[in-house]
Amino acid sequence: MSLKNLHIKQLQLTVVSCFLLLTSCNREKHYQYSIVDDISGEQQSARVAVTDRFGQSVHIDGIHTDVEYLGKIWCYTDGLFSVTSDTKDTGIEVRRGPETLPVKISTGKSQASSKIKLHRWIDMQQKGYMNGDIHIHTPFAETAHLQMKAEDLDVLNILVGEDAVKNRQFTGNIDPASSPGHTIYVAQEVRDWQMGHLTLLGLSSMVPGYPIVGGTLESYSHTHWLMSHAMDETHRQGGIVIWSHYSNLPGAESPVAIALGKLDGLELMTYDDPTQLPSHWGPWKNSGMPIAEFPVLRGMDLWYQYLNAGFRIPILAGTDKMADDIPMGSNRFYAYTTGDTTYKAWLGAIKSGAGFITNGPILTFDADGHMPGESVDFKGTKKVHARVTAQSILPFATLEIIVNGRVAGHKTIFTADNPPVNGIYSMSVEADLDLNKSSWIAARVAEDPDNKQRILPRGLSVFAHTNPVYFIKDGKKVKEEASILYLMKYVNGTINWLKSNPTFENPDDRTEAIKEAKDALLIYESLKK
Repeated sequence: MSLKNLHIKQLQLTVVSCFLLLTSCNREKHYQYSIVDDISGEQQSARVAVTDRFGQSVHIDGIHTDVEYLGKIWCYTDGLFSVTSDTKDTGIEVRRGPETLPVKISTGKSQASSKIKLHRWIDMQQKGYMNGDIHIHTPFAETAHLQMKAEDLDVLNILVGEDAVKNRQFTGNIDPASSPGHTIYVAQEVRDWQMGHLTLLGLSSMVPGYPIVGGTLESYSHTHWLMSHAMDETHRQGGIVIWSHYSNLPGAESPVAIALGKLDGLELMTYDDPTQLPSHWGPWKNSGMPIAEFPVLRGMDLWYQYLNAGFRIPILAGTDKMADDIPMGSNRFYAYTTGDTTYKAWLGAIKSGAGFITNGPILTFDADGHMPGESVDFKGTKKVHARVTAQSILPFATLEIIVNGRVAGHKTIFTADNPPVNGIYSMSVEADLDLNKSSWIAARVAEDPDNKQRILPRGLSVFAHTNPVYFIKDGKKVKEEASILYLMKYVNGTINWLKSNPTFENPDDRTEAIKEAKDALLIYESLKK
């Protein structure tokens, strides 16, 4: 082919390419959508996932924030959005927290301007509950407000550190970005990779003395901090102290803090699955004891040991959101506040243990009509009827009633045999119990045994757990000696590590930590009597 003919051929191909591009552009269509409540007709914030005919994620038009979830990229919207598509089979899915049914549509079955109606299948606020995420780090409050509305969150706690850029957000009060029904509070997290991490809620001023991450783990190499100073200062301010991501990092100081009454709750569900072993094994590796003598426990089972030792330590949930890999509110705590929607009522419900944690299932649980956090006195023996119902837009297979850490009522139905009805998976369990000693009773949704591939962020199983109802015989606390002995080993392991002379920022803190651990041992010893 001559050079002239080659140029002609290239020109022809260019013209054809431009024609095809223009034709494709001409086929593009803009679809406008509004998201509304199907009953009230009010506009609803939500997150939207758009996928093309190949199943690839497509962003909605305009500027927006997004997040990854369930294998898709989701775009946040205040309820009005548009999609540009050149095909009729572009898929659109809309979600808005666990109380609203997800909606799936196709551009081919909608008009150029359409309403997407969302149905709230349950209204927990009408039942007296507030739900919230106690632990995120990003985004900033202004951006977080739209996202928490889209996730149907009532309360959001953004945690900052003393050295963080974001600590300039701290006001010691309700954040100005809040709105009625959506409360944001900027709180504080203090961290030590060996001693543990703390979430400090309800502070009026930040707790000083914890400017960096303490301890040693992978790339971290710093001196250690004594956490009890932060706990004491938080309580002095009238705030509450939560152990951060307990299933991941139970830490060396937690059994001491619980014994001394310095902790108000455990964040059981955050980064690691409560039904799996922790990823940070520091307390066991540095205990001086072999695993056979001091076995590693799952976060959930470790919490049970404290309940069996007579401590009423509530559980909470948060996401520890630090990037766009998980939606805020994926893990949340439903606090029963009897309809009071103030932040003060929220904190009060946390301390009393009135509620349940979940990453999807909604639990309705009572023991003889008593709700989580309540305590009932009795003498002799007592017959108790416990019942729980779990309802969820996510599939689950196992529901259980637990008494002093043991299964007292159980049901497993594979999801293939228990399909959703009107979009809701549902299951109920009841148990008749004869109590002859002080006991705690709770309920949980466990992992689906036939689900080989976990769909939730960070490999979490579908999970929910209530706080206990306590039944106290003759005024005596729950006492399971095996649990008390295990916790004493935990404290002895902490003392073993402290005596190995780890470096503390303040050398006196190590001495004080040993003293507090020995005081805790005396308390555990007294529980055996």
